[in-house]
Amino acid sequence: MSRIPFWTQRLAWCGVATLGLLSACGGGGDSAPSAAASLQVRVQGLALGAELELAHGSHRIPVELNGPYTFDQVPGGSPLNLRIATQPKDQHCAVSELAPASVPTDGAPVFVRCVHATAAALSLPATLPNNALSASFGLRDVAYPGIPYESRPGMVGGIFPYAFRLVSLTLNGVAQATTGVSLDARRGTVRFTPTVEGSYVLTLEASDSGSPSKTLQQSFTIESSAARFLFVAPDGQDSSGRGSRALPYRSIAYAQAQSSATQVLMLRAGTYTPAAISLRDTRAKQLLAYPDEVVRLDLNYSANITVNSTSLPMARIEGLDILHARQYGIVSDPSRAGLVIRNVRFVDGEEGNNPSENPAFIHGWGDTAATWRHKLLVQDNDFGTYRMKSSGAYALTLFDAGESLVENNQIRLGATTGGIHDKDNSQNNTYRENYIMFASGNARSNGIQISGQANADKVHIHHNLLVNAGIYLGTQCFQASCYMRDLDVHHNTLAGQHISFSWGPFNSTSYGTRISHNIIDSGSVAPYYGLSCQASVPATFTTNLAAGSNLIASSHALAFKDSECTGRDMSWATWQGTYGMDTAASGSTFGHASPLVGSGPRTGLPEGDTRRTQHGHQY
Repeated sequence: MSRIPFWTQRLAWCGVATLGLLSACGGGGDSAPSAAASLQVRVQGLALGAELELAHGSHRIPVELNGPYTFDQVPGGSPLNLRIATQPKDQHCAVSELAPASVPTDGAPVFVRCVHATAAALSLPATLPNNALSASFGLRDVAYPGIPYESRPGMVGGIFPYAFRLVSLTLNGVAQATTGVSLDARRGTVRFTPTVEGSYVLTLEASDSGSPSKTLQQSFTIESSAARFLFVAPDGQDSSGRGSRALPYRSIAYAQAQSSATQVLMLRAGTYTPAAISLRDTRAKQLLAYPDEVVRLDLNYSANITVNSTSLPMARIEGLDILHARQYGIVSDPSRAGLVIRNVRFVDGEEGNNPSENPAFIHGWGDTAATWRHKLLVQDNDFGTYRMKSSGAYALTLFDAGESLVENNQIRLGATTGGIHDKDNSQNNTYRENYIMFASGNARSNGIQISGQANADKVHIHHNLLVNAGIYLGTQCFQASCYMRDLDVHHNTLAGQHISFSWGPFNSTSYGTRISHNIIDSGSVAPYYGLSCQASVPATFTTNLAAGSNLIASSHALAFKDSECTGRDMSWATWQGTYGMDTAASGSTFGHASPLVGSGPRTGLPEGDTRRTQHGHQY
């Protein structure tokens, strides 16, 4: 049977055709899918670089990213025959337990979820910082009885990747069977349906890939309580006595006004066009989409979501589609108690009328304070097209962020300045397993940019795949008093770009920037770039920077190219011989031919290549 499916993605959603087909795209498009003769599918949890094949009848769709897919020529009301034709390597995908028996006539999608069913023990090279394992973000602490619950911790520390094991489940202190609990063995995502009200305690064990392996056993309390939830639906009513699952409110604003700080707003399928949403400690500050329903939050190029939280529970925005953002979609101002943004599909946005005011789908305001004021978990999101009118647009622009984790996001913005911009006063932030892609004609050195304005300390960048996007460190840390310390950049794959340094890592009080175990496939440009016409190579260069155990492919004559001048250019003889960077003794290798195969999310080393786990994002 041919693998070429009878399907197409909507042109409003995708802009680049491949092999005559259009792949699913993160965030494009702004309207509900057509219900006429089509089946909509949403895929979640697919690992970066994995592939599966969906089938319905004789029609087949290859899938390589999370997001929406469409089977054409499948009439609404016909029997649902959606199945997994080919499972991805090391994962198991399944049609949701909430899937209907018939193809929805209203265009509602059917969800497919993928998990790592098992996680083989790995032993990876020891890389810094290698701190103790910690669940810096716990599971969501509230569930509704009878409705599927899903959450994922934010794990840091140790040697990535992790393996998770389900230890136990109790209800009001009584042990329960765990057969109904789904666990992603690599990511720790859990899904189960609490049958009754009560206090569930779920205990997970996480282990890392160090030798010896670190382990952490942690219990999470999940309160199953109908009273903690207020429901909102487009066909609801804003009047007293409502807000239940059977009698929902109509608007987010009205529901929030009736809520307490510990309640959750659960939104039913449909489109909401709020004037503005403010999530504060006095009212409900958790917005969740009802499981397996598409909730479209249309900001109408005029509104945004503002989060201001200094006390627990953490603010949460989960499962929504966010459309028509202008300048900012979600603004943290601030989120000292924590802000979780998970499984959000940022459909589209554009820069507003304030050039250079850091336009982004997610923005964290700064106040030049020495302490951090935003603790964020940005996890499993899909960032789509953002229209930049002047400059400085990213998926995220953060000031004063600390103890934050940004992982497993798909970032495909189009022609913007870059992907992630950690701009100011960065402290203990981790950027991990993100897929950042720009078209070859729009290649950017700013895939992940740590500018270091007002310092940067202990930032961890690892296991990301950047296609036509680079990593840039220190471009706004130019004052003599500014420092960047203990930045660890390892196990990233850069295809078509380089690692850039500006003033920050080399200031007199800076130290500890470590570049290791990366694949830097820079093509015709130098693999390292920057310094921006500094008067000389700093005397502390080798204590500011250590580069080793990297796999480098470049046809450029230089190892390091000054971004504007030529006086600081370094040949390989100087880079290795004078400064001891990327020497053979350190484990680095250099060549002119690219070691990478595949394209898009499949970019990486060939299957069976012994350098996997040693270099790049694959493990």
